[in-house]
Amino acid sequence: MKKILNLGTFYMNAYLVEIKEGWLLVDTGYPFDYKHFLRKARRMKIDLASIRYVVLTHVHADHAGFLKKILSDTGAKLICLPAEKERLASGVNVKEVYISKGSMLLINRLSASLPAFQNFDPLEIGGTLDPETQPLAEEGITFFVLHGHTDNDLCFRLEDKIFVGDVCMNGAGATGYSPLWIEDNVALVESWKELVASDADMLYPAHGKPFPKSNLVKYIEKQGRRKIRKLY
Repeated sequence: MKKILNLGTFYMNAYLVEIKEGWLLVDTGYPFDYKHFLRKARRMKIDLASIRYVVLTHVHADHAGFLKKILSDTGAKLICLPAEKERLASGVNVKEVYISKGSMLLINRLSASLPAFQNFDPLEIGGTLDPETQPLAEEGITFFVLHGHTDNDLCFRLEDKIFVGDVCMNGAGATGYSPLWIEDNVALVESWKELVASDADMLYPAHGKPFPKSNLVKYIEKQGRRKIRKLY
């Protein structure tokens, strides 16, 4: 069983997954989270040079915030979908989204106006690894794409676990495992059905603690009926 560490904050997970050559980092955090990440790495005695790959599940500032810095400081290879090229190069979140929780609408409109929560260092994709070629198959890692939270949500399977990014979550602001930001709720529900139909047992979200996939079952129909509101 591979070791899994979390170098993230109370809000955003930054998983380190043990591989033969060192570590695979799953997402980063906001740009201002990098100092916290480095402190936690030192405390856990993680050598940055041992981070050999970084998986970007999708392009939002809390996932790609210090991506450019960690790639520069570690020399790690980036694994992300080629379709993310335009979003990564923009350096800003796509805000044509729906909010899944009405009580969070105003606070999300506020945060959407603050560059610290919406912007990240632009990054030109070059020399990255396409996950759909399964570059870590020898490690037992299988990548696949779901949809709904964003256009393309990169997930991967390892042993009995699926790392799901923000396709579902149980962290701050989440209700019924629904991501706070949704681009396509119909696609999201279909993605949940795919996760439930898989033979994995545990889901590792970017926000909140890992949970059994069976927890999603009773919320699928509710998610389909959820009243979502445009951010703007």
